[in-house]
Amino acid sequence: MKPIAAVLSLVVLTSAHASQTRQFVLDTAPALAGATGRGVAVFPDGSMRPLPPLDTVASFSEPLGLALAVAGDGTAFVGTGHPARVYRVREGKKELLGEVKADQVTALLIDPAGDLWVTTAAPALLLRAKGGAAPLEQVAAPAEGSLWDLAWFKGGLVVAAGNPGRLLRLGPGGLDTVATIPDRHARCLAVSGDLLLIGTSGKGLVLRWNGKDAPGVVYDSSFTEIAALAPAPGGVTYAAALTGDPALGKPPAKEEGEGGVTVSVSESATPVTPATPSGSATSEIVRILPEGAATLAHRFAKQIAGTLAWGEMGLVIGTTLEGQLWELVDGSAAQLDTVSATQVVRVAAGGDWVLTQGPVRLLHRSGQPHGTLISPPLDAGQPARWGDASLVGELPPGGGCTLRFRSGVVAVPDDTWSAWSAAAPCAAAPVTAPPARYLQWELELMPAGPTTRVGRVVVPYRQINLPPEVAEVTVYEPGVVFLKGPPPPENVVDVQHPELSGIFTTLDDQARETPERVGKKYYRVGYQTISWKATDPNGDPLRFEVEVQRAGDPAWWKVRDHLETTVLGIDTEALADGMYRFRVTASDAPANPEKPATASALSSWVTVDNTPPKVTITRSGDAWAVTVDDALSPIELAEWNRDADRWHPLAPEDGLLDRRHETFRIPAERGRHVLAVRAVDDHHNRATAAVEETP
Repeated sequence: MKPIAAVLSLVVLTSAHASQTRQFVLDTAPALAGATGRGVAVFPDGSMRPLPPLDTVASFSEPLGLALAVAGDGTAFVGTGHPARVYRVREGKKELLGEVKADQVTALLIDPAGDLWVTTAAPALLLRAKGGAAPLEQVAAPAEGSLWDLAWFKGGLVVAAGNPGRLLRLGPGGLDTVATIPDRHARCLAVSGDLLLIGTSGKGLVLRWNGKDAPGVVYDSSFTEIAALAPAPGGVTYAAALTGDPALGKPPAKEEGEGGVTVSVSESATPVTPATPSGSATSEIVRILPEGAATLAHRFAKQIAGTLAWGEMGLVIGTTLEGQLWELVDGSAAQLDTVSATQVVRVAAGGDWVLTQGPVRLLHRSGQPHGTLISPPLDAGQPARWGDASLVGELPPGGGCTLRFRSGVVAVPDDTWSAWSAAAPCAAAPVTAPPARYLQWELELMPAGPTTRVGRVVVPYRQINLPPEVAEVTVYEPGVVFLKGPPPPENVVDVQHPELSGIFTTLDDQARETPERVGKKYYRVGYQTISWKATDPNGDPLRFEVEVQRAGDPAWWKVRDHLETTVLGIDTEALADGMYRFRVTASDAPANPEKPATASALSSWVTVDNTPPKVTITRSGDAWAVTVDDALSPIELAEWNRDADRWHPLAPEDGLLDRRHETFRIPAERGRHVLAVRAVDDHHNRATAAVEETP
């Protein structure tokens, strides 16, 4: 295999403002997670290489293809079911080594001496083909259960069996039980250093065995079956966990009892999935460290991972029901290939050999490397226009690298997306996709010359500038002001509702409040506070202008502009009494000075009243008649005192203090006195009147 290395970066460069030019760049495996490809491998350094295509080297008439082993010289062995047969495929020629009186061949293994070992189910048989050639010789036939997998461990052959779950080792007298498994079936085996890892079916356990002591559990999956194990460098082992039978969709079987592992095919079945913290899933890949700790490496949302192999590009995963090859690099999964079959049953030799089912075929990578990779949908955040894609690096000769693009308004590509643009050479690839929020590119690599490094692909974009949105313009009660901190100490501040004793405060003009926290509440007579909420779809910083309009007058008067705050206390003593409303205009000019977008919102009508009420006191028999009148605002407080004694509240004659005209009666008193009355309207304007009582 002579692949071409391709380095593609996809990192979004940060920008101070969303409407400035950004770039899509992909150059790491995590950034390529979700990419879909056909014949392009992603490597840990972020490079991508086209692979030779998967070509069919042998087809089989049996309905089940279940086992695969590949020798160092490229000879492949295939085991089938219904009937159970073993084939050798060498130099493109298929040869039947033998048919076995069993339901299915379950596993194949080539030992260090070159002998081929075969296990079966229903019934359980262990067979051998010396030197990988016919005939098949029966070596052992356990009395119960089935044999599921083989491993060459510490100089001998170990077999996974069930039901009951156990490990068998081949000795001079046949197969002997060397360890029992706390599950129905020992399902799969993998050798990692001086340890044997065992995946089980029924409870979904991964165990480790040192060859002497009882196996110990290192992982208890929420799934019911460990379908495959794959050793990786550094003592790491990967496990594929799934629920029940991937073909028949049997429910979870966590309890002990009778049953077996069924590997027959039902194309119409839907697998049952367990509940997980992040929702339903059909399979997961677990990374088991040399120390025995296990971590989740990847969880598939739909695919059922049934077979694993470690190769040059990382972990290769074959999925059932979809017939796909995936790779897992640095915890990120990308689609490697799709095959014309229902299931990928086995992968071997790092993913270069593939056994499929529905139909049963043996595939091998060969020929000139050629592949395509489609990026994950790239989210510009808002509708955007695209620049010209550029590529840095040496390009393969003869047009061996092309790019094309498409765009859409929904995150998942569907029929609403644009058609793919015409393929353009990577050296000059204008992005002709229509403006939209999402973009995809497709890279095609078909090199004709020696290995060539392809540099990064950069796609510039700029969001279409959308106008800001202004909402929830709030007008607070008269006199309310908000300060981020206490006012300067030389000012007298009353944090209670204003009274006649006076309110003196100043506004912190430098405060930069937010809609979430407008500050601490104070009062100051003659002020009207408004606040608003504003957002920008592009994430641009906003500046605000506040204007005021009097009822009946079409003119707007500017109050403040270039504001960064979203709360403003306005001195309304500069306005004549009357009805007014405010207009707040937001602008994204800081990020778009050449063509800013604006949006405005209006407040409700409010009353501006800077005139105190009028208090009239007249004698009426043995009482004083008091009237309080205000032109615009209802009376909020009325009090009286005699001879500078404490103030007493006054109750209006109608019993309710709620109108602009109120009347009161105060009993007269003999002797010479001074009677004072004060009144406050709801704008905190106050007036005081006094009369002299005489005998």
